[in-house]
Amino acid sequence: MGRLRAYVERRDLKPEAFGLLEQALQRGELPRGDAARVTGLKERSARDLLGTLTQDGILASDTPKGPVSLRFPLDAIEILFPSLFPET
Repeated sequence: MGRLRAYVERRDLKPEAFGLLEQALQRGELPRGDAARVTGLKERSARDLLGTLTQDGILASDTPKGPVSLRFPLDAIEILFPSLFPET
């Protein structure tokens, strides 16, 4: 969980983003409607934060209104999986 928190901090995201990422990791996927409950933010703010995370590529969905799941974009690999690809 520390690496997800580091990701949120390094990407300068709202601290509530960690809750969404954590839930997506633990549950496998997160219904979009749960964003406000998970973050404690108002509905609009939670939707905006979810939009930011999907634009960032760390969360994604197979359909525009479907549940989101954790993804691993290339620019997040160094934060989430340090030393996965050793320098040569």
